[in-house]
Amino acid sequence: MKATRTAGGSIMDEEERFDQYLTRLATISWPRWSDLPQFDLYMDQVVQFANEIIIPAGLDELTPTMVNNYVKKGIIKAPTKKKYSRSQLANIIVVAILKSVFNLDTIASGIKYQLLNRESHQAYDAFILAFASAIQKACSDFRGEVVISGISRGDTTKVQSAMVNLSINAVIQKLLVETMTKLTVPAKPEKK
Repeated sequence: MKATRTAGGSIMDEEERFDQYLTRLATISWPRWSDLPQFDLYMDQVVQFANEIIIPAGLDELTPTMVNNYVKKGIIKAPTKKKYSRSQLANIIVVAILKSVFNLDTIASGIKYQLLNRESHQAYDAFILAFASAIQKACSDFRGEVVISGISRGDTTKVQSAMVNLSINAVIQKLLVETMTKLTVPAKPEKK
């Protein structure tokens, strides 16, 4: 493992830095529906609230421009009197989490599909619980001496192989989700 100096001058190897990231990731409190503000928020409050959740996970910072684009694309409903509801905030958080992997059209279709026959709070909580559970499992898998299929973090070649396999799995899973999303979207009526 490669060692680097921290700001304080101490040496920290890659494994320690990775463990710190896993600890930070595992301790993020992903807000359930009941944890979201019960009152409507202005744009700056929405952005601040979402960023306090997503940035510690290593996800890209949310900006007001991004939120405006989500509204323009119809992913998020337009604010009422410049305020965003709990449902809109929940969708913004979901988009912020998924946008590093999926395009906005796929996310929009996925959100619409998840809202079929269930309320916003049910769909949001199901997503957050599944996401938090997947994070806990991934952190647990990587914290153990055995990482994936008998791969130890100390074996560079095997770690490289694990990285390739995880990347490939991410691409395959992305393709599967995009295909499922396309198949679940109702066909648009033909124009006459």
